[in-house]
Amino acid sequence: MPAMPKPKISTRLLTLAAAAALVALDQWIKLWMSALLAPGARVLVRGLLGLRYTENTGISFSLFGESGLAMRVISVATALVMLAGAVWLLLGKIGGVLPLCGAALILAGGTGNLFDRMAQGFVVDYIELLFTRFAIFNFADICITCGVALVTFWVVRSEYTEHKRKDKALP
Repeated sequence: MPAMPKPKISTRLLTLAAAAALVALDQWIKLWMSALLAPGARVLVRGLLGLRYTENTGISFSLFGESGLAMRVISVATALVMLAGAVWLLLGKIGGVLPLCGAALILAGGTGNLFDRMAQGFVVDYIELLFTRFAIFNFADICITCGVALVTFWVVRSEYTEHKRKDKALP
């Protein structure tokens, strides 16, 4: 991949501020959903989308929910990865619009769910897809998924562009 120019400190701080704002939004939505959905589930779009309060003691798809030790190890690992990501971003090691947006989304989602896990011992999930059997998820999960998609798209596009550039340079 081609080297990215180091972004200005203001850009790096703005990226972290955006991540912090997304964490705050995630926490606010979870509080709102906890209050709104206490009595039960609600259907937003019949057969498509609903809201149902759940407490996920595991990680993605409720994996390791019954294992206290595994969850503690995963929580510590998540905290270290989030901290490393923030430091990496502050040091200017992440550059370009797509990688910065992706990093902000991943940091926000990971941190939002980590806050839940550390404060409550579970993550509040509330978005339910009614047309399929799929895990119930939350805004932080959407942030992580979109962030990973952006970074993946950027990596693939960068590799493709670099490969085409090298092909043109060949005699």
